[in-house]
Amino acid sequence: MGLTKCCILILCFAGVLSNSINISNRGGNETQPFIEIGDKYYLIYTAFTMNWFDAMLYCRNYDCDLAVIESEAEMNVLSSYLTRNGNIGKQFWLGITDLAEEGRFMSIKDGRPMPYAKWSDGQPDNNALLDDCLWRVNNTFEMNDANCRAKLYVICELRQPKKSCDICDLKILIERFMQHTNVSNSQN
Repeated sequence: MGLTKCCILILCFAGVLSNSINISNRGGNETQPFIEIGDKYYLIYTAFTMNWFDAMLYCRNYDCDLAVIESEAEMNVLSSYLTRNGNIGKQFWLGITDLAEEGRFMSIKDGRPMPYAKWSDGQPDNNALLDDCLWRVNNTFEMNDANCRAKLYVICELRQPKKSCDICDLKILIERFMQHTNVSNSQN
């Protein structure tokens, strides 16, 4: 065995090489290979196009989701970044779909209704009864529903840590109610 092969083998066993070539968002740098744009981190993939399902799986490989635009400010900052970086004319999948119920667009990252919409004129139109996935329209930075099998580029969004949980909030509310009830009962 040559010296080079021996060094590579030692580095692999030591865990040094695997950490240095890690391309996922896990490990030392939580945001690698994501780009900070506004308040979120995105992975913008324009090497080749894919259908919506493949795009969703591509994002999941990086432990993230297709991007969900949550406000006009987010749409503006993301659109500005895409324009400045040569992505004019490119169409990108977003993490919104009405596959479960026609006309009810839901976020795939949390199952909630679409938080923000900036539809192109006449959209959504469910063209040929096949348009169930959402994409950003080229150059106009508006949204459109499209056939999920169309081939578009991908924008993934790094998952943000949940700031609170509804169950935790409910638990705190019940505990406070119980404390208040116990205090009231002990005063009688």
